[in-house]
Amino acid sequence: MALETNRGKEYMTPVVNEDDKENHGNEGGRRNSMEGVTPCPSSAPGLILMELKQAKLNLTRTTTDLADIRASVESFNKKLEKERIMLEKTRVRLTSNSLKVLSLEEELKKTKLKLQLAKDAETKGGPDNSLDISKELHRLSSETEQFKRMAEVAKSEVVRATSEIEQTRTKIKTAEIRLVAARKMKEAARAVEAVALAEIKALSYHESSSGDSLQKHDRVTLSFEEYSSLTCKVRDAEELSKNRVTDAMLHLDEANVSKTEILKKVEEATEEVKTTKKALEEALNRVETANKGKLAVEEALRKWRSQHGHKRRSVHNSTKFKNPHPSNHGRDLQLRDVNGLNLVTDGPIPVLRPTLSIGQILSRKLLLPEEVEMEVAGKSPVRQKMSLGQMLQKQNGDQPFSRRSERESNVRNSSAKRKKSGFARFSLLLTKQSRKKKKPTPNLK
Repeated sequence: MALETNRGKEYMTPVVNEDDKENHGNEGGRRNSMEGVTPCPSSAPGLILMELKQAKLNLTRTTTDLADIRASVESFNKKLEKERIMLEKTRVRLTSNSLKVLSLEEELKKTKLKLQLAKDAETKGGPDNSLDISKELHRLSSETEQFKRMAEVAKSEVVRATSEIEQTRTKIKTAEIRLVAARKMKEAARAVEAVALAEIKALSYHESSSGDSLQKHDRVTLSFEEYSSLTCKVRDAEELSKNRVTDAMLHLDEANVSKTEILKKVEEATEEVKTTKKALEEALNRVETANKGKLAVEEALRKWRSQHGHKRRSVHNSTKFKNPHPSNHGRDLQLRDVNGLNLVTDGPIPVLRPTLSIGQILSRKLLLPEEVEMEVAGKSPVRQKMSLGQMLQKQNGDQPFSRRSERESNVRNSSAKRKKSGFARFSLLLTKQSRKKKKPTPNLK
């Protein structure tokens, strides 16, 4: 650094002299420079410019040198810091190692003392010492087991590393085999090319030569070694080509087998799809038929309910006592679908019973229990109509039902005849009176 600063000072001295010359040049050259400047006023400005340029160059050089020096100093400082850090790390390591050594020495001392104590205990044979020895033995056994485990782990790692090494070796061997095969392929190709070139040359030579020369020089002269090498190469090339062809055929066969299997699977899938479609269509048809039957049943039920409700209303609105026979049409009404199945009586559907008149209620009360059971079972015999008087007479214990019915029928017939005769007489009287009234009318005229 001192030398470079001195150099800078040396470079700076001519600049100061040049400034002095410029300041004193107007006075007529009274003072001359110490650097050998000529007193001629015409040559002084050119020299000054040259010196200025040189000074500028020197300044630039010094600045670049200073920058380089600073960079080198910074790099050296960084290196020194790194070395200091490394020294500190080494010191820490040394201290840790020294502590480990001290701890090991202490453990050795302790073990020695324990061994001595164990020996003394064995000599003395105390119970406390035996317990301490057993504890130490357990601890030592646990430590040995730990060391064994560590050794097993290390062995497993070694085995794994060896297996990886063997795998890499096998990979290297396969790569080498591939390289050898590639080289052989190249050699075979070159041999084939050489044979082809030889044949081409022979043909060209055969064509260029005359007839006699063709007969003489039909064959190409080769040495036995060249011929044997060429034949071996050709055989190798043929074997390689055959192997490739066989491999390609095997691949094609496998591809064809896989293709056939895939086609079979596709056909099976299509058949399954067809069967499922058919099943779906049948199910849809069944659903449609069921819906149609349901709609028909609902319509029939609505009609039947509307008719039955109308009949009930007419029965309730009537004020006379009637003894209507319950029509079996409502009971025997059965709704059947297209297949002939009964849609109403198949399930437990509640059947609406027709309303009963007062006469029917009284007749049921007057019936015997056997007749009631017969009616409940649906096997009631056909009975004749009865009036309230007949029912009351039957309740009071009068004549039997058959005789009374005959008498009543006779009485009814006679009363009907009387009514008819009365109506006939009344009609005859009316006709006579009308005739009597009509006769005096012409006399009045």
